[in-house]
Amino acid sequence: MGQAAEAWEKLSGMLTEGDMSQLPKLYEADALYLEPYNPPHRGNLLIQAYLKDWLGGKEEVAIEVLRLIESDDERSLAVEWTISYTAAGRRWSDLPRASFFGFSADGRVEYHRDYT
Repeated sequence: MGQAAEAWEKLSGMLTEGDMSQLPKLYEADALYLEPYNPPHRGNLLIQAYLKDWLGGKEEVAIEVLRLIESDDERSLAVEWTISYTAAGRRWSDLPRASFFGFSADGRVEYHRDYT
């Protein structure tokens, strides 16, 4: 497993644990996060705040990786995954997701796009 896959492991662990405190270390200061239905999020602190808010009210978060593809140079990563969680008294199970990442030379996320 290369550094890009390790970054995914760290991010998915943060999402599962509901603790985004280490995200600024994982993302470049001017990183870009894109997803459907929302405006772009620019900057590691804004991405951290958005994901922390998004996780609000979600409990028992579980992530399962279906497919992970890392480029040979460890600068790009594609992940097909599912997320399950409990919110508002209901269990949401196996919601499909896909994420694409670009990494800087120092191994930090500079580009992150999610699809639902």
